[in-house]
Order: sequence, then C-alpha cells, then structure tokens
Amino acid sequence: MNKWDLYDKNFNKTGEVINETDDITDDRYHYSVNIWIINSKNQLLLIRNNLNYNLHYPGFWNSINGNVLSGETPIERCVKAVNNKIGIDLEEKDFEKIDTKTRDPYHYIYETYIVKKDINASDIKFNDTTAVQAKWIDLKEIYNMIENGEIAWVMISRLEEYVIPRIKEN
Repeated sequence: MNKWDLYDKNFNKTGEVINETDDITDDRYHYSVNIWIINSKNQLLLIRNNLNYNLHYPGFWNSINGNVLSGETPIERCVKAVNNKIGIDLEEKDFEKIDTKTRDPYHYIYETYIVKKDINASDIKFNDTTAVQAKWIDLKEIYNMIENGEIAWVMISRLEEYVIPRIKEN
C-alpha cells in the first residue's frame, strides 16, 4: 500500500505519513502532480484512461498525473509518472513548474507542470495499465474534445488556465 506525506495549507510537510486509503483531516493535504506535454507543433499530448471503473475518470482523456509518495518530491514524481504512464524517460530539468494550488474538499495539493518535448507516438508504451491510448491534439481538437465531453471534467479548468494560453501564445 502506498504511503503519503501530509502537508499543511502553506505546502509545508507536517511529518505525518498516512496510507493512501486513510482519511485526511480538514487541515491536511497530500501532493499530486499534473503534467502537460506540448510539442514543437503546439500540440498537446493527452492520454486516455483505462475503462477500469475502480480508477478515477475511466475512459476519459487526461493529463499525465500522479500522487506524490512518501519520501518523494513533486518533481521526482513527475519523472516517475511520465515513465510509468507512457514509458518515456525525462529529466527533472524538462519540467517547468507552473502553479501550486490546494483542491478542497479533496485534501490535495496539485502542482502543475509543462514539458515542451517532441515525443514520437510510436515510442509510447503504457507501463502501468491505467492509460490505454495517447494522442497529440491541436487547439481546435482540444475545444472539440471539451465540447464532446471526452476530457475528464476536472482537467478542463486546468487546460483553460495553463495549457490553452501557452498554445495560443506560440
């Protein structure tokens, strides 16, 4: 069973460690990361979640994400999450931290990262089986997928805040 370090509302580690299935009290949070990969054509890489209904957002398109395990830093989790989800090795320097926010009432802190990288779709391998498909999409397709309800609802505001402006500026 995975363990999580707990943090306070100011993102300071408290020294408390819990099992991922434990309840988190109102004044504590665990860390999670979201990684958005954009290529040189200004396309976004999305991954499609497995249809396993025990997972969050089954069948929906999503960012690469992961929960930071006890003893890890968010950036270490980013490197591992990309490798676990799509089998691509990146380095810490490839990740640009964009924002850190709390998400209530879910008791987690999510850190958002952008990676600018050209990745060949044929090099993608789904190592952890939570994702089953990946594709590069342009801005028009992002809007179409949002309109059609194909993207995990929780990701839409993050796309609008972090990804779409970066694609538009280029």
